[in-house]
Amino acid sequence: MYNIDFIKNSLQRYYEATIDNRISPNDTMYDQHYFSVGRSAIEVIALALMASQLSSVSKVLDIPCGHGRVLRHLKHFFPEAEFHACDLDKDGVAFCESSFGAKPLISREELAEVDFGSLYDIIWVGSLFTHTAQDVTRRWTAHLAKFLSPKGIVVATVHGRWCQHVHKIAPYMSEDNWQRVLDGFTKTGYGYWDYRREESHSFIEGNYGISLTKSHSILRILEEIPGIRIFLYIERAWDDHQDVVAYGHPAYDLPWPTMVK
Repeated sequence: MYNIDFIKNSLQRYYEATIDNRISPNDTMYDQHYFSVGRSAIEVIALALMASQLSSVSKVLDIPCGHGRVLRHLKHFFPEAEFHACDLDKDGVAFCESSFGAKPLISREELAEVDFGSLYDIIWVGSLFTHTAQDVTRRWTAHLAKFLSPKGIVVATVHGRWCQHVHKIAPYMSEDNWQRVLDGFTKTGYGYWDYRREESHSFIEGNYGISLTKSHSILRILEEIPGIRIFLYIERAWDDHQDVVAYGHPAYDLPWPTMVK
């Protein structure tokens, strides 16, 4: 594993760092798990790095960035990198710019309409595809792949099969709509249903809900994206809750040198 020294040194710097504990009063994600979730993101990104061909990281996109739950940790994992923070939540993006020095990017409800204007070594997608229907996930995973550097990776999280059990003690949504999610999950491996209006965010006008996916449904979507390979899929990897998948460059079908005439 030729990038192990890079990963080891990055983790050592991170573990020695003091994480910024400033919390925006508008941060709806803040709870008792806030900082452990951020730390866990670093650990799963490190796993994805080990599977990848990256040996340096110069540019990182955090989407959706919120108010920096993960970004405040990423800054210490890759202290030399340039960070871009993207979200529909304009207040969150502004907080990430002023507090963590990230370049602000306001997203759009149709992510495929966003031109990021950069190529990223890492795109961290924490809990976005946990809220999207299958056709949206298919469209957006492919769109993000267009903005990867030659060895760049997307590290994303999804609600895997463990989340059936999580819902029983910490419901994701109303029970009647959850049963609709389970119906799709059972029949096709990908269940989704919209939140009720009062369960959603005020800054989101369109479709937004809860998805529940089997690993094969996510892998099938990624297999349709040209020019990438799938580096890993781990269940319950992010804070012992959401599944983590990593995909990106170089392509799975890149020929061996001996195959090129």
